[in-house]
Amino acid sequence: FFQAEDGIRYQPRSRGLGDVYKRQNEAYDKEEKDKPESPRSYIGASIVGNPCEALIAYSLRGFPNNPIGHKLRRIFRDGHRIEDDVVRDIKKTGVAVMEKDPFTGKQWAFDGFGGHATGHADGMIGPIDGDSMLLEIKSMNDNKFKEFSTKGVKYSHRHYYSQVQFMLGLGKLKECVFISYNKNTSDYCSEIVQYDEFFYNDLCVKVERVLNGDARKISNDPSDWRCRGCFKRSVCWENEEIKQTMKTCQNYQPKLSGGWQCQNGCQEECQKWERYHPLPKTSNI
Repeated sequence: FFQAEDGIRYQPRSRGLGDVYKRQNEAYDKEEKDKPESPRSYIGASIVGNPCEALIAYSLRGFPNNPIGHKLRRIFRDGHRIEDDVVRDIKKTGVAVMEKDPFTGKQWAFDGFGGHATGHADGMIGPIDGDSMLLEIKSMNDNKFKEFSTKGVKYSHRHYYSQVQFMLGLGKLKECVFISYNKNTSDYCSEIVQYDEFFYNDLCVKVERVLNGDARKISNDPSDWRCRGCFKRSVCWENEEIKQTMKTCQNYQPKLSGGWQCQNGCQEECQKWERYHPLPKTSNI
């Protein structure tokens, strides 16, 4: 409502908009159902810091994700758009940014562990003083932005810090320019993150446990808060029916040197498929 000069109160016309919004949401959900996004089948830098090794193992083996829904799909869409806008803003300052690897024409990728682990970067900056720096961009709401600007990414967003350190280690890089964009105020805050060899080595030990078949669940209770919002919940706790592929088979094991091998000797197709299950949690911590 608003007050007009003649004293008459008006109401904006919004008839039918609720139905429009509903149809928009339904269109997103239909798109996800008709063209679901293929799950990754490797250990990504964005999840390597997750405390649940079972989630990492499910990702390595290409188990499907839970449907993310229309709201989260729009959040992801906006995140990609903001990344592009931030890169354009950086270039306006005269800083050299390479969003894509000039040798491949694709997004920067850093591989390790025989190709079982991969980190995809938002870009590279430089070279400055002879060295190029990793670029990582994250959009945040106002509360998270203030926490980052006060504490730094290592203590405000541990999973982002793990992502950065894993890519620095895989890419044998020294520094990362971590830029946060405030979605509420359009403010920027940045931090130069130095490579932490000890932190990276801890992540490598976790990856090796997963590749060796020693991944464990983070909880024995599906109502645990860490499990309720997990995007692998359906395959982990609800035993969702999945496609029987070699990677989803318990007998198909990754090799640290690269590639996979079947304990039953299967080559092209799985002949004795057994659904993969991570190990259960062994303590009450």
